[in-house]
Amino acid sequence: MDISLFKSNLKNNNISGVYIFCGEEDYLVRYYLKALRDKIAGDEAFAIFNNPVFDGEEVDFSAIIEAVKAPPMMNDFKLIEWRHADLTGMKESDVESMEELISVCEEHPYSVVAFTADADGVDLGTAKKQSPFVKRFGDRISILSFDKSTENQLYAWLKKHFDSQGITVGLETVKVLVFRSGRSMDVLAGEVDKLCALAHARGKTVVTPDDVNEVASSTPECDTFALSNAIIERSRRGAYLALEDMKLRRVEPTVIMGMVAKTFDDLTAIAHLLDEGRGVSEIRDILNMNEYKLKRYIPAAKKYGSERLSEILSLLAEADAGSKYGGVSGYTAIELFISRNL
Repeated sequence: MDISLFKSNLKNNNISGVYIFCGEEDYLVRYYLKALRDKIAGDEAFAIFNNPVFDGEEVDFSAIIEAVKAPPMMNDFKLIEWRHADLTGMKESDVESMEELISVCEEHPYSVVAFTADADGVDLGTAKKQSPFVKRFGDRISILSFDKSTENQLYAWLKKHFDSQGITVGLETVKVLVFRSGRSMDVLAGEVDKLCALAHARGKTVVTPDDVNEVASSTPECDTFALSNAIIERSRRGAYLALEDMKLRRVEPTVIMGMVAKTFDDLTAIAHLLDEGRGVSEIRDILNMNEYKLKRYIPAAKKYGSERLSEILSLLAEADAGSKYGGVSGYTAIELFISRNL
């Protein structure tokens, strides 16, 4: 089911039947299930009767069917939820039970059933080839699947969240936020609330990239931002300062070396793609890289050059092998690498 059709059905009270909310984007699964629940919900005092909730991978269809048959109390509809269902590899008896459930719902239109499933909890097949499950039930139930949001979708979603709290943000701000805090919508929703609260407390109506860097939580990748930044700027002094900070925070040398390798690996890939004449959009899609990060890395990739970057990657591999077989290791190995290559 298309999400726009789902919204239209909610608006027009066309909400009967069986729903499956599934996919990788857990936030959207919960968000749209809540929208259905809010539409159906009556008096909170009768929630135990009008919103029974079951949980578990193995679905007890008989329990759901019994709940469907029972009429709602002091309300027009009731919602029966089964959370975290595993609908893959259904046995023929389960398929028959699903058929029965659909028929019972058709006989009792006041009852709505909603399953939620993890990303691997239901097989939908592909756009070109539907799964047996979709072929059998796709026309009789409403399936809403939510894939991971693209960066552009996240930017638009974040702007709407800020707008809803009376806070203005520019494109650069939401790009920095995604770069710093990652792509989890659950995490980003919390960061928006935090940034809006900060802005309101300071009497501001605008959140800037500086605000994001000041208070937003960072991913492990972003925690090493200072060292990565020093690498792309070829600043030996900046790299040493960043390394000292990580020493104080007791970041494991292997983690730091891994980050250094990742930075040079990204720079090398970008440099070779630039040599092939690829544009920013193409490189972003090929590497699946954050656009804000990519635009920062491109000047550095050009400055180093693909030949030098390939050489540095080889040196990193040698340093890593040496540290594992009796050579220089730990922070010393990182300091030596910085002194020789920045």
